[in-house]
Amino acid sequence: MNGLTAEDYYHFGNGTHRQLYKILGAHIQFQNNKPCGTIFRVWAPHAKSVQVIGTFNEWQEGTVMHRTQHGIWEVYVTGVKEYYEYKYLVEQANGQKIAKADPYAFLSELRPQTASRVYNIDGYEWSDQRWLTKRSNSDYKKEPMLVYELHLGSWRTKVNGTYYKYSEIVSELIEYVKSYGFTHIELLPIMEHPLDASWGYQVTGYFSVTSRYGEPKDLMYFIDCCHQAGIGVLLDWVPVHFCKDQHGLYMFDGTPQYEYDCEHDRENYQWGTANFNLHKPEVKSFLLSNIHFWLEQFHFDGIRADAVSYLIYWHGNDNHINHRAIECIQQINTMVHECFPGVLMIAEDSSSYGRVTEPVDTGGLGFDMKWNLGWMNDSLKYMERKAVHRQHHSEEITFSMFYHYSEQFLLPLSHDEVVHGKRAIVEKMNGTYEEQFRQARAYYAWMYAHPGKKLLFMGNEFGHLREWHEYRELDWLLLQYPTHIGMKNFFQKLGSYYRETQAFWQDDYHFRGFEWLLIRGDLNVFAFQRRTMTSQEHRIVIVNFSDQVYSDRIGVPTGVGSYLEVFHSYRHGNPKEQPERYDVGSIQVEQYKQSINVILQPYTTIYLQPLYK
Repeated sequence: MNGLTAEDYYHFGNGTHRQLYKILGAHIQFQNNKPCGTIFRVWAPHAKSVQVIGTFNEWQEGTVMHRTQHGIWEVYVTGVKEYYEYKYLVEQANGQKIAKADPYAFLSELRPQTASRVYNIDGYEWSDQRWLTKRSNSDYKKEPMLVYELHLGSWRTKVNGTYYKYSEIVSELIEYVKSYGFTHIELLPIMEHPLDASWGYQVTGYFSVTSRYGEPKDLMYFIDCCHQAGIGVLLDWVPVHFCKDQHGLYMFDGTPQYEYDCEHDRENYQWGTANFNLHKPEVKSFLLSNIHFWLEQFHFDGIRADAVSYLIYWHGNDNHINHRAIECIQQINTMVHECFPGVLMIAEDSSSYGRVTEPVDTGGLGFDMKWNLGWMNDSLKYMERKAVHRQHHSEEITFSMFYHYSEQFLLPLSHDEVVHGKRAIVEKMNGTYEEQFRQARAYYAWMYAHPGKKLLFMGNEFGHLREWHEYRELDWLLLQYPTHIGMKNFFQKLGSYYRETQAFWQDDYHFRGFEWLLIRGDLNVFAFQRRTMTSQEHRIVIVNFSDQVYSDRIGVPTGVGSYLEVFHSYRHGNPKEQPERYDVGSIQVEQYKQSINVILQPYTTIYLQPLYK
């Protein structure tokens, strides 16, 4: 039976322990390769006593834990096997006894039950070494990245309304995302949580794979299959706050243990939760170990950190920086990049705090990417306006390129944009039903060509019409109707074209990768070129967000004889059977010595490929 070493206690108490999950929690012990019992360990520094109760003792008191150093309690119980349910009966500082779930449990009961379950996390045989080797040598900045954001419980459900397991749904999901050209899947939080309606953002078991979709080795199989099929998997992670359910982390030993001491700092009034005390070393060790756990044990390819602005600023108030929380963020990102080369750290940050994606050693937070929520808000506001009013708000389309190079951005159209009265993306478009779909296709084609990596929430890809609800699967019946079949075909062609076209992603974060060719805000028409630094290869993108036909000349780079239309949003991604060819003429338009004459239908985006002389 391995005990905690002096080094363990030192790193735990100094906020630098990375693998607490290997020593705290419930760990099955083996003798002659056979399980003989389980050792339980839990941190509860101000508890008067702690006992383990569970199925093995009929939930009765009597299995007393012994206090070791640093407020850690432990006990070895013979005969306790895998899947046994248990809790810690914590005699809190005030003498009250509360049954708590294990903060380090690997598996929990299916809600509404709340007990932890003994589970052997070891033993899965991975088959993704080729993927991991490639990942560690990759440069995400110069590669396509198209993320499919997914809530497993409502993507598809069984006929009886129950959830598919990770292992049951993975084959269908892989085939589906590959058909649309997605490079990654991003899972909404799959840590154990009591309330479905929290979507996993209010967690009770940070090391516990939610039982809604199976058990940990099912999730390992899911990710392994994705990797073998060439699909990366990202995890949504919640380092800001945790829910206040009695069996969870809140006031674990009767005092503020994982949360801040001061009530004002502790209480997250917006979400009815408690904020992690990122100043406390043991909590820092908890979060460091949690990230390490998901990356080491499950091979996730990236972490999307939720609500980073609430870490940077106290209560999200941009007048009050939480400097020690920033140090914690930097420590986490440094650890990830040291231990897991190629893994991406992505910040969902709505603040204007600078240097989020700069390296830690130059004073940045050390994230690899930041969600561009400004782009998302501005562009959707623009599309909600009537075409006649858009001419007064062209900055909502152009402003993103004024600050684009300040961070490494990812463009998100996430779950947050299709809930709580915000309507589905298609329904945000102004105009008639037909016009909404035409504008949506023009908008998505513009998004895919805009610098920055991309993320879409499930349902976008076939024109989902209602708001997303976590308790109801997507409306797949829509794919019986021509409009939605057309949207599906459009997205499949768009995803394929995006991945095949280096100019759309190889230099997302270099100023030479983008150039405006035309900004006619008064006409709602925009044109730009995407290009690579390493070759002359480029594409021209022309967007008409007006309800009028646009006909005029657009300046183009020299050295090109003509351009061929290769993508047309109005025609569901298809160019004409005989693709439109635009011959370059020696007619100067603004600073360009050559130009092409373009006639563009309302609510249309086209891509043009150069044909060199």
